[in-house]
Amino acid sequence: MFKFEKEQAVHDFNGTKIGGQPGEYPRVLGASIFYNKHEAVLDDHTGKIDKAKAEALWNRCQELSDITGVPHFIQIIAEYGEAFESYIDWFCSIDDKTAFLMDSSAPPALAHACRYVTEAGVADRAIYNSINGSITPENIQALKESDVNAAIVLAFNPGDPTVRGREQVLAKGGVAGQEKSMLAIAEECGITRPILDTAATPLGLGSGGSFREILACKAIHGLPTGGAYHNMTVSWTWLKRWRKNVLAEQYKGKDVLLEQMAHHHFGGFEGIRQAAWSSPDIGCNIMAATLGADLIMYGPIENCEGAATAIAFADIVLAEAAKEFGIEPQTQNHPLFKLV
Repeated sequence: MFKFEKEQAVHDFNGTKIGGQPGEYPRVLGASIFYNKHEAVLDDHTGKIDKAKAEALWNRCQELSDITGVPHFIQIIAEYGEAFESYIDWFCSIDDKTAFLMDSSAPPALAHACRYVTEAGVADRAIYNSINGSITPENIQALKESDVNAAIVLAFNPGDPTVRGREQVLAKGGVAGQEKSMLAIAEECGITRPILDTAATPLGLGSGGSFREILACKAIHGLPTGGAYHNMTVSWTWLKRWRKNVLAEQYKGKDVLLEQMAHHHFGGFEGIRQAAWSSPDIGCNIMAATLGADLIMYGPIENCEGAATAIAFADIVLAEAAKEFGIEPQTQNHPLFKLV
């Protein structure tokens, strides 16, 4: 493995530390909740939810964190300001410590969330997701006027997915619709705990740059880094088509023994399809963790089981390798001490 020459910043979110040299702290997992058509959402406009179902999902994440030593953030997704208020109130009513990401494709909703967490006195736990080339003047102003001091800063360059292109957006500016760089905008908005996002892009459209940028972000900026690498699996058109139309048909009705094996080992054809999907979904996150990513936003909260065990495995490997560089885990609550 490796050690970065540049000093690595560590951000503290109520005791959950993120950043540092690979091997010092466990990766932090980000679980998405209340996403489009999420089963716990009863009304996505008002934010009415099935509280028992949502709490059970979050409790499982916490249980897995306790077991493995891999901590969790929660990523709250909403498209309306009213929904953000409801979701944030719910989360803060069941958890008075953990940081939460505020994520939305609707800029007015995110601006509203910035104002709301400030009024509610929980801005120190809020992480704005994200400062990117599409951020509006209104959202910049909302961030400036809020007490939010943590944000995801996105290294996405639609015109150049290489590391050079991503760094242009992140540190130099003049592209992606903004005159200033993303880091300059973050500083202007009072963001003192930036987390760099290497912008996962689809296979064939710069996915390699998404992973190489992890090394660049840590080596150049020394800041906590990560991303939503599961988006690569979600956007893999071939896999979706193969999984839906081809894979099960290769077994079904053609060979009785193969059909029996499918049911025995995978629980049937749906199990085969799920295995084909989950393998690269977990694999992309292990790749990112091995390259030094500090934050792994793994997508739907229901995927917490695979994410927790996979990243715990990667953390143990990183910690063992780091010892050769004189690096030791900085917390006793590390997978190396809990699972070996």
